[in-house]
Amino acid sequence: MSWIKEEDMRAIRQQADIVDVLSHYLSLNKKGKNYMAVCPFHDDHDPSLSISTDKQIFKCFVCGTGGNVFTFVQKIENISFPEAVVKVAEMIGYPLRIEAPVVKEQSAEQPYYDLMQSYIQFCAYELQSEDGFLCMQYLQKRHIHEDIRKRFEIGYAPMDERSLHYFKAKNYATKDLLDTGLVHEGQQGMRATFFNRLMIPIHDDQGHPVGFTARKLSDMDQGPKYINTAQTKIYEKGNLIFNYHRAKNFARKNERVILVEGAMDVLAFEKAEIHESIACLGTACTKAQILLIKALKVPVVVCYDGDRAGQDATYKFSILALENNVAMQIVKNPTEKDPDEIFESGGASALKNLVHKTISLAEFYLDYLSRKYDLENYEDKRKFVQIMEDCIRKTCTDFEKSTYFARIKEMTGFDLSLNEPKNTSQPEVKYRKVPMLLERPKDGRKQAEQSCLNMVLLSKEAALRFKEEIGFFKDELCNQLSYYCYDIYRYQNRIDFDKLISKIDEEDVRNFLLALLSDPFRMTKYDEKFFLDSVNKIRECTYQEQIDLINQKIIQSVDNQEKLELARQKREWIIKKNGLRKEG
Repeated sequence: MSWIKEEDMRAIRQQADIVDVLSHYLSLNKKGKNYMAVCPFHDDHDPSLSISTDKQIFKCFVCGTGGNVFTFVQKIENISFPEAVVKVAEMIGYPLRIEAPVVKEQSAEQPYYDLMQSYIQFCAYELQSEDGFLCMQYLQKRHIHEDIRKRFEIGYAPMDERSLHYFKAKNYATKDLLDTGLVHEGQQGMRATFFNRLMIPIHDDQGHPVGFTARKLSDMDQGPKYINTAQTKIYEKGNLIFNYHRAKNFARKNERVILVEGAMDVLAFEKAEIHESIACLGTACTKAQILLIKALKVPVVVCYDGDRAGQDATYKFSILALENNVAMQIVKNPTEKDPDEIFESGGASALKNLVHKTISLAEFYLDYLSRKYDLENYEDKRKFVQIMEDCIRKTCTDFEKSTYFARIKEMTGFDLSLNEPKNTSQPEVKYRKVPMLLERPKDGRKQAEQSCLNMVLLSKEAALRFKEEIGFFKDELCNQLSYYCYDIYRYQNRIDFDKLISKIDEEDVRNFLLALLSDPFRMTKYDEKFFLDSVNKIRECTYQEQIDLINQKIIQSVDNQEKLELARQKREWIIKKNGLRKEG
């Protein structure tokens, strides 16, 4: 890192407040002297990422990820450490002196990415030129102002010759231009693929530029309304989601991702200052795209157009979402307008109000399928009932099930409640397999966490006390299982283990529960003293971890003043730890 001077790095670290930087990515809540946030580095539900304003560090108490402002940006942006330093410097407006370029590991695709980025910059320049005047007028008319234009790197592709002259001036190889789809062979030789069009770049999930969606500026212009990059070595539309790389952090922060039909709809939400919208690049969502969406681990709010085509697309997406256990809600759009038209007619408030009017998937199915099928026809009615039953059983609570079953009986005469499993002395349990043997953890904290989790399984009181006093389990399997318990305790006072096993989707979590329940040494009744002793053991381990961390810092530190401060902090943690032993 000799290219960044040490004094620059020190100055950036001192000037960059970690709270300000992390607030670009996360929603922070003040808790005492520190801030808490939902951790973006694992499947977090309750805030477990702690940000210290005094120490200028962050730490997740669940997945263990931690560091300073540079390492946070490095990890969340998936970039190198030097690139993270540059990024933070840009955020705070620090005039960083760069003595040599950042050396990136060269991939086979990197020359193509560089070529695409160069053309993006060329189109952005052309937008500001005299030739781009009509395109700029179009953008201003659509209220796509400078901040959005810069964020999305929107530009203008000039007439054919100018792009070709640019490529020639830059000495780009014809093969590379063909491989990226920027040119094609015509009857009269090489032609630019895009000309006299509004250019919106498309990136992959890592933020690499891979293609364009290009809109014509007037209905009088020849050609289709939109032209997208054809399949190339770096562009395969079934693997790409428009705006995914920008929206993913906002989606995790706002605990939802909004799925729309096209790029202009995404820009409409941007105009309304809603930054978590994405669009699939095609008429139907693919398996690769649904897996990208699932990786966000947030519910999908489907906001397709209100017309028949939009409703059909919503239904097709829902089938794939159900198959892949992706939670979703549907925006109830009573108009036939798309999001961009809604913004143009009603402004940001109209669009914000629209996405708050969501209905469940079961409600959407009931409305959509009752119009799709003729319920006077027995065969149609049978298909309707089968699809509805599958949806309801996969997505609804017990209370919702009974409500929908009653409505379906009224509509069709079919009583789905008769298909409900009956309670017997030995109920059948879904997914029951030979469980894995429960590993006897040598680690004291892990052992205490498993003991606490067993008490949580046995007692609602234990669950509420643990959530309030500790908040989360450091062990990932314990933590994931605890959320299923908390969800059940919202509606019930005890856990039916067979129902819990059936409720769990993740095989590793399900097997972990089976191993817990099969442990011959497991306590089968709630013991308050045992529970509180286990809670104190977790606290003791947490304090010891802090002491060990400070010891490491003392060894690494070369600053005597810093060592004194670390020693003071260490004494405080030792006092806390000894206090627990006295209480015990």
